[in-house]
Amino acid sequence: MVIMAAMAALSLLEELILGAEKPTAMLVHLFHPSFHDSVPADRLLALLPRASIINLRRVSRKTKAWVEEHDPTLLTRLQVVYPPPLHAMQENSTLDQLSHDCSSLTIKALPSSKPMPAGTFLSPSPAGQIFKIVSKMSSLRIVPPAHDAFEPVLSLRLALESSPLKSLTHIHIEPLDIASLLALRWGAFAAFKDSTWTAQSVWRGVKSFRVGMTDDWLRYAHGNLESEQDERQQTRMKEEREFYRQAVQALHNYFFQFAVHGTLERLHFEWLGRDVTGLNPLLLDEEAAKEEGGRWFSAPGTKWKGLKEVWLGGVHIDGTLIQILKQRLDGLERLMVSVDLAAPELKGNIQTIDGKEWLDVDLRPAIQAKAELEEGTGGRAESMVVPFVLKI
Repeated sequence: MVIMAAMAALSLLEELILGAEKPTAMLVHLFHPSFHDSVPADRLLALLPRASIINLRRVSRKTKAWVEEHDPTLLTRLQVVYPPPLHAMQENSTLDQLSHDCSSLTIKALPSSKPMPAGTFLSPSPAGQIFKIVSKMSSLRIVPPAHDAFEPVLSLRLALESSPLKSLTHIHIEPLDIASLLALRWGAFAAFKDSTWTAQSVWRGVKSFRVGMTDDWLRYAHGNLESEQDERQQTRMKEEREFYRQAVQALHNYFFQFAVHGTLERLHFEWLGRDVTGLNPLLLDEEAAKEEGGRWFSAPGTKWKGLKEVWLGGVHIDGTLIQILKQRLDGLERLMVSVDLAAPELKGNIQTIDGKEWLDVDLRPAIQAKAELEEGTGGRAESMVVPFVLKI
């Protein structure tokens, strides 16, 4: 074993070997657990870095079985970088060997190095090769770059829509900015570049969708045009306000694509940054009405079917808004809202998830009670018990 201490920080296993008086027995025990019983084999695997475990898995059938027996879920979550480097042939080969175990894939997109020429057609390859290799995955997370995100995200969307991902049911995109949002639109007459014939089946198969969206553009809605401002300031503020309005309409149209098909069951939307209170992505027509009566927003309110669970982070929620959501979202059973933005009249269990506090508002009792009242009990009148309906 060659230890390159000058190139990178030592792993826990390398530090242990350097400090051991007789590392040979430990190394032999790594391949032959019956050779020496002073060092437990499972502890060695716990000390190995992830890259070494992947390489150890490829040494022989015995080491492969040993690694998989130690932690069967070790290689179910993989992460790749897109676009891949020029020397990515070995990485693709490794990914191919691990594809049968991978159920969750994270793709970290890098910013485009050069601007896309006008009229350029983006090929789904090599992203398409990645999706074909891990075609059995059920969960996909896309991490767009902080800037110049449109081209790589668009290429990933085209590759995703041209791949047979029958098991994909969960997609997580974070952080999402307006450029990435425009690249991800897939509905008819809305998608940038024509969607393939498989696009509908890919997006319709998604049951759980999570979005973390940047909120830097929300501040453009609060600019005031004043007479004492010079012409340059007024022009800039007009452009920012127009950008804000177009972004709101784009966000509304994006979620309409999912609502019209009625296959999505769980939506987790959260504003990142929290510089200002975020808009409600499911009630953007109501949000637009607060500014100039919503004359600039002509789209009707979106009605959902099949959506049972909604998470809204960074969005103010009160009892009136819940009533509107219940009218728009037929079958909504559970609503998770940020504790700091929930109105005092809302009741529910507080849960801490990933360091954030959420208020769990359970709407199922009201729905079930209403159904029981409509269907009746079928028993005698004196034995009927009228269920309590909680109006939120």
